Amino acid sequence: MTASMKVVDVPVDDVVVKLRLRQPCNDKVNEIAESISQIGLVNPITIDKNNNLLCGYHRYLSYKQLGYNTIPSIIKDVNDNFSELVEVDENLKRNELNHIEAAEHIVRREELLKDLGIVYKAGDNKSSISEDKLTMKDIAEGIGLSKRSYQQRKQVASLHPEVKDLLVGTTYADNLVDLVRLSSESDDIQKLVCKLLITGKCKTWKMAFYNAKLNDFKLKRQSSLDFNCKDRWGGYAKSVMKFNRTDDDLKKVCDLVNHEEDLRVQKGSLRFGETPIKLHQMNPQHAKFSIDYFTNEGDVILDPFNGRGTTGITSLHLNRRFIGYEINPISYKKTIEVVKNNCNATEDEFKLIEGCGCEMKEFEGKSEFIDAVFSSPPYYLQAEPYSTDPRDLCNMNVEEFDNKIDVMFKNLSRVIKKSNYKEKVFHPIMMVIGTARDAENGILDMQYSFQSLAKKHGLTLWDSMYVELNNPFLVCSIQRNYEFRFTHKSHETQLTWVKF
Repeated sequence: MTASMKVVDVPVDDVVVKLRLRQPCNDKVNEIAESISQIGLVNPITIDKNNNLLCGYHRYLSYKQLGYNTIPSIIKDVNDNFSELVEVDENLKRNELNHIEAAEHIVRREELLKDLGIVYKAGDNKSSISEDKLTMKDIAEGIGLSKRSYQQRKQVASLHPEVKDLLVGTTYADNLVDLVRLSSESDDIQKLVCKLLITGKCKTWKMAFYNAKLNDFKLKRQSSLDFNCKDRWGGYAKSVMKFNRTDDDLKKVCDLVNHEEDLRVQKGSLRFGETPIKLHQMNPQHAKFSIDYFTNEGDVILDPFNGRGTTGITSLHLNRRFIGYEINPISYKKTIEVVKNNCNATEDEFKLIEGCGCEMKEFEGKSEFIDAVFSSPPYYLQAEPYSTDPRDLCNMNVEEFDNKIDVMFKNLSRVIKKSNYKEKVFHPIMMVIGTARDAENGILDMQYSFQSLAKKHGLTLWDSMYVELNNPFLVCSIQRNYEFRFTHKSHETQLTWVKF
């Protein structure tokens, strides 16, 4: 393809700027204007025979900013498609585009090349065509990309137009991998992922995808099973249990709350900060076993420390009713949202109270209406920062903590139904607790404190079960543990009380 060229001074006001595919950078205009004022224009702008600007938009704006009357210009005698192609090519090669803008440029560039007849089309016999045409590899290499990388970037252009409009001005438009993944989803999922990101409801692509995928998912209720330990719980119920992580429907719904960015904050890291360690989360398989083994369908399960909703969601999954307390407004709102959207629960089946699960003021005057309790209170010594609320146990010293637990057991001994040993009727209070180390003061054993306080209020310790944990801090604690002659903590204890 040939074109005649010459350099002339063209009046700045005569240069015609068509609708461009991206906006200019003011900083770049100022930088070029400073250079021009010192050493002049090194490279002329390029226009066509009708004074349409083809290349050099920032140079043209710099001349206007400096107030010059004319600008050196190369005039190319080309058709309109080629003029636009030059503009698109220049933007792809020289300007920093986000991935959505780049995808739009790539698609338009292909269209122009095809219109000019210099690209192989479907059905062409490459060995019999005499003129020199471009392959897809040639097109990609023309803007410095491999064929695979080019196709990935091009795929972003298939995003729904509404999604592209909303994302193009945000930092989310700079993430190629997730944009490509988003483009393969349905329009409805694309729009919902975009909405979750733009509104700030989700702060990461990962959680936006997760929430969008489970938006219409409903957690099914588990059907009743015959008594078969292996089928039901994976083995016999023992005093030492290990529950593996299972990526089933129950866990997926629990993770909607557990992985909420504002709730599961980072408390440490491994590999020099590269691997974040988040707050501990209850394994739904542990909750599922305990509620299924110790309670019956239709029972009312109470959790004084709702946390991130695992007990409540699991109770519904097992056809139990649930009452919970939550002091953190973010967790309270998120748990209710997930239960409403994903669990098909009625008001009679699920009730979450925003308040103190130790004081239980809403239960004043009520007695013996709770069938079972299953909960995992915070640990001593502010082991995990669940909130900044001074009423939260995680923000109390040990004495304040125990005083609150004393109040809790007083209330639990009133609201829990009586058990009957002879008739084999049991209404358990199950607490998953652990230990804390207090420097030279040694181990603070929550088991001792909880047992003492529960006994004070007439409760009988009925069962003790150790739950093996997968503690990620082991790898970075081995040396310290040896120096202080500690063994590594690898379990929690589930204590169960009843009232006779």
